[in-house]
Amino acid sequence: MRVSLQTNSIIRILGRLVLVEGALMLVPLLVCLAYGESDWKGFAVAVAAATAAGGFAELATAGAPATIRSREGFIITALVWIVFALFGIIPFMMSDAPLGFTDAVFEVISGFTTTGASVITDVEAQSRGILFWRAFTQWIGGLGIVLFMLAVVPELNKAAGISLFQAEATGITHGKLHPRIRQTALSLWGVYSLLTVATILLLWAGPMDLFDSVCQTFATVATGGFSTRNAGIAYWDSDYVVWVLTASMFAAGLNFMLIYSARRGGIREILRNDVFRAYCAIIAGAYILLLADAFIRGEADSLDRALAYPVFHIVSAVTSTGFSVCSIESWGPFAFFVTLLLMISGACAGSTSGGIKIDRQIVLGRNLANEIKRTVFPKRSYIVSLNGSALQSSLLSRVTAFTAVYLLAMIVSTGIITMFGYTFGDSLFMTASCIGCNGLGYGATGAGGTFAALPVAVKWLLTAVMLVGRLELFTFLVLFLPSFWKR
Repeated sequence: MRVSLQTNSIIRILGRLVLVEGALMLVPLLVCLAYGESDWKGFAVAVAAATAAGGFAELATAGAPATIRSREGFIITALVWIVFALFGIIPFMMSDAPLGFTDAVFEVISGFTTTGASVITDVEAQSRGILFWRAFTQWIGGLGIVLFMLAVVPELNKAAGISLFQAEATGITHGKLHPRIRQTALSLWGVYSLLTVATILLLWAGPMDLFDSVCQTFATVATGGFSTRNAGIAYWDSDYVVWVLTASMFAAGLNFMLIYSARRGGIREILRNDVFRAYCAIIAGAYILLLADAFIRGEADSLDRALAYPVFHIVSAVTSTGFSVCSIESWGPFAFFVTLLLMISGACAGSTSGGIKIDRQIVLGRNLANEIKRTVFPKRSYIVSLNGSALQSSLLSRVTAFTAVYLLAMIVSTGIITMFGYTFGDSLFMTASCIGCNGLGYGATGAGGTFAALPVAVKWLLTAVMLVGRLELFTFLVLFLPSFWKR
């Protein structure tokens, strides 16, 4: 029996999400007013538009229950990023240093997906309100727009909330901390908020003022990478800032469910976790490789403060934050190679980072080891386990398919960009940067260029790539299946 699509429920929930966005944009509006900036007008228009659209959706679907299934959950999760962007671009387009439509869409999608690739060449020319909004979009999108909605709307505490949570949560498994999905959302946002407050206070205690501390923190805990300074983190020229941000990025790359569960199980809960150990091993291994490369090239003394800067860069790359304190081009081709691998890898599932995720890499590695053993001992039975739990064969197939499609998407996007005259290295790096929600630049988008100089067609392609990467492919690709709309 064909089950009809619950269109009213989709419109009703999207309308409420837009109302939430309108309320959130009041914060940068107040920042503009506090600093006496005229950009408050753009935020006022955006708030009014979001309120009107959300209010109309609420009235048009009055009486319709907010009950959805997995199909509606996928649609809402995919559409909400686009809907949020439509209202989020208004302040950028109406600012005193306005962006065009394409650039505004690129910038706000880069923010909400926590990519951090920017088309604003002079961020210091922007108002405090715009700079706050850029950082705030990343903080909102860090754990996910839908997850925020689950925390603030009580009626999405049943099947509707579970469908939305499963559609947006990243990783290979989506376990819940609590029987009620809203409690899970609140717990995750509690960890996220605690990390945010701690980082703000630590940065404020250093060379940053309160405004810069807040904006840099939003970009850090969301692993986004937007900065309020043209020189980025290098502006402060402070080892203290580098180490604080490194620690915060490292924490943001962990599974937030694991951090929360450690409240009861203690630090041992984290230390015996397979993914955590692999996460630490990847960072340590990358550091050793960069240091060895510097010695081989006879430039160990020039590898910008042989400890702080390389570790900062590695953690920034693997967590998809995209902060940098110096140009990676100056570190040589091997550093480019290591950085690219880190960007593709990503950190832990259930974190704010992008990439394939370490969880999937562990599963792929253990499955490969089993296949090698099966070649020698074909009659034996083998299982793949993660943190002591055996994984079903269907999950192994999904992990393999995800990785294959992820790499295929990178190949196709890289090929398309080379058609516009960019080198293979530059095309591959900007694709890996956007699909992994990383934001790091190299070559055409690095020290010698900027995302702003890219052709319009490439900007739209990379905008789509950012969305695909943030939604972890399947949530987006499932919408293109004819059978998805027929059942």
